[in-house]
Amino acid sequence: MTPENSRKGLLERLEGRFRAEFGGAAPRCFFAPGRINLLGAHLDYSGGDVLPMAIDRGIYAAARARSDGRLRLVSLDQELVVEVHEDDVGLHTRPEWGWAGYPLGVWQGLRHRYGIRGGFELVVGGDMAMASGLSSSAAIEVATAVALDAVYGLGLSRQDIAVISHAAETGFVGVRCGIMDQFASALAQPGKVLLLHCAGPSYEHVPFDGEACDVLVLDTKKPRELAKSGFNQRVAECASAREILCTHVRDLPHLALFTPEDLLRAEAVLSDVLFRRARHVVTEMVRVKTGVAALREHDYRKLGQQLTASHLSGATDYEVTCDELDEIAEAAISHESVFGVRFTGAGFGGCAIALHRPGAAPEVEKVVTERFEARFGVTPGFDLLRIGMGPGEVER
Repeated sequence: MTPENSRKGLLERLEGRFRAEFGGAAPRCFFAPGRINLLGAHLDYSGGDVLPMAIDRGIYAAARARSDGRLRLVSLDQELVVEVHEDDVGLHTRPEWGWAGYPLGVWQGLRHRYGIRGGFELVVGGDMAMASGLSSSAAIEVATAVALDAVYGLGLSRQDIAVISHAAETGFVGVRCGIMDQFASALAQPGKVLLLHCAGPSYEHVPFDGEACDVLVLDTKKPRELAKSGFNQRVAECASAREILCTHVRDLPHLALFTPEDLLRAEAVLSDVLFRRARHVVTEMVRVKTGVAALREHDYRKLGQQLTASHLSGATDYEVTCDELDEIAEAAISHESVFGVRFTGAGFGGCAIALHRPGAAPEVEKVVTERFEARFGVTPGFDLLRIGMGPGEVER
């Protein structure tokens, strides 16, 4: 099935479910892309630079405004259906709302900032898996924000949508995360990756030649069971490292703004763990800068080298990989057509991404499968991604 036919089928399912649940006229439909992060692993919450790429997968949302204050939310992928009155949506989500906490957080933010009232009905569905490391939660938030912006005629900028979506995840849902995922989805442009300076925030777009390089997702099939606790621990460790550096070297607002030379000056007063966490952050900043230069030079081999170095740093200094991620990365990089490979998302399981020459995916999959199965007895999954479009209304 071609991507276009797959999208058409998903939109038909979305509209069919919407009509079955809510009746009435056909809804308007909207899309927000997922993302992979090429470089800048775990840098956004330390005020660093990140290089995410919107992908050709994401979340679709069918939406319509209501006038009776009811918020009615349905997912094609989740059994839970949620209905709540707008006056009962407080400052934080509830356990019984499950996945619906993300769009409800967007609604709460828009009501607080722009005074929208009346309620809405929403059906969401996607062509990427939840908890896949491709940022499905941010895509749900951005798709909801784009939809509500349109049906209520708010006229929001894409950065406004990113900020509202980020606040929904951190404030309403309560997930400690940086701004990358929501900004990557909301600010995506076709044929370009986003260079996001999280300390600003400010951003620029960098061309990415989708004909020169393919992106292959390598799924270890290992659940990311430690991702939440491990992520929060890394956030705390980076904050502690910054405090020590500010005391003993110089006062800077973010850990990522320190240099490798600053870090060496503080090595004696940092614990081994905090030194390694900080070393990952400051050296990853260098890798992002080098990777952006490689993109502008059309040097995908050089870009890939930065990905591989990032994975190694994530394994040794940041300790967010696992045996399965390391094995799948080593298997992929052994193939001559692969430019580079590293874990994606928070790590601790889940997926890696491999950049490789166009058309080489079947060969890479064969090599990786043989080696991975031999060690773990598990067949890995694969998904070939393309650079995606930005968010917006979908014409059917």
